[in-house]
Amino acid sequence: MHKYFDNPIALVAQESGKSRPTVSKFFNRKEIRPSSEELIYEACLTLLESKHEKTLRNSKKGKVLTENLPLKSQTSMKL
Repeated sequence: MHKYFDNPIALVAQESGKSRPTVSKFFNRKEIRPSSEELIYEACLTLLESKHEKTLRNSKKGKVLTENLPLKSQTSMKL
């Protein structure tokens, strides 16, 4: 999660409805209630899925934009 989000603990806490300390315990592999663990895990999956979909959309938009740009020849010497 830390690889994909700047503040994953806050995001997961907001998405799961659990407190930041509980989410922090989850990430640090401390014992928490099984019901909390399940909610936090589902929140992580939801956030990662959203991030993946957004990345794919942006990639497609980038391809469309760059395919429609006219290509200019570049030279290193002006004669």
